[in-house]
Amino acid sequence: MAALATIAPFGFDFDPARLLAAYRALGCTACQFYRNEAKPPTVREALDAAAAGGLIFDSVHGVFGFDYDPSSPDPSERARCLDVYEQEAELCLQLGGNMVVVHPSKWTPERRPLARAEAEAHAAQRYPLLDDFLERLAAVADRVGVTFLIENQPMNCYVGNDPAQLARHVIAAGSTRIRMCLDTGHAHITGDVVEALNDAGPAISYLHMHDNDRTVDDHRMPGDGTIDWRGAASVIRRALPRATRMLEIFYPVERVEALAAAGGGEKLRQSVGM
Repeated sequence: MAALATIAPFGFDFDPARLLAAYRALGCTACQFYRNEAKPPTVREALDAAAAGGLIFDSVHGVFGFDYDPSSPDPSERARCLDVYEQEAELCLQLGGNMVVVHPSKWTPERRPLARAEAEAHAAQRYPLLDDFLERLAAVADRVGVTFLIENQPMNCYVGNDPAQLARHVIAAGSTRIRMCLDTGHAHITGDVVEALNDAGPAISYLHMHDNDRTVDDHRMPGDGTIDWRGAASVIRRALPRATRMLEIFYPVERVEALAAAGGGEKLRQSVGM
């Protein structure tokens, strides 16, 4: 059976245990570790918060942003990223999980969205470099014992904006420990979610599930934006029955608690194909 999971954010201005308990009330059984790098928790603090919320860690969202570039033209940066994500994998095991999400490139300056032609030019240059990185990452995965999940991106990253193209390169890595995390919010901004799920399906093992209005990646609950969730759920049930559905939602804890109290869990499960 597929699991319903949630993001588990640490180092922000709310109580992680209370937030995780609210998602537990919505039906979540697992969570993905995510931290503010400026204020990271200890492993013990993270485990205690998850236990207090009634959840277990299944994964870690690896560090990302301006400072991490796995498809960089600079070989030393790609090598540094290998070391970084090996450390993320070891952290994941300490938390009890076995999957690490990796973004395939850094953000553009000021997170400026690329035009399609720019994105295609960067993809032509960077995908061979990402292929090399994924081959080396697979060796790390085998050595440490985790699966790395490569996540599709919106247009403010240099590579990964086309989910089908990213999926082809993930599959070409030839490792069961290199898989894809399909982010529905990103896919909605760059194209069509149902099409992305169909095209990238053979590579997908994990789903970041959230909604938006196709202009801002603001991480709404499924149904609070403009994604075709009926169509998406149909594809997920058919093609990805065992993929974890992880709610990557940026709502205040009080809003999540109210949704759970109103019995929103069943509608939510239907939206995400459970």
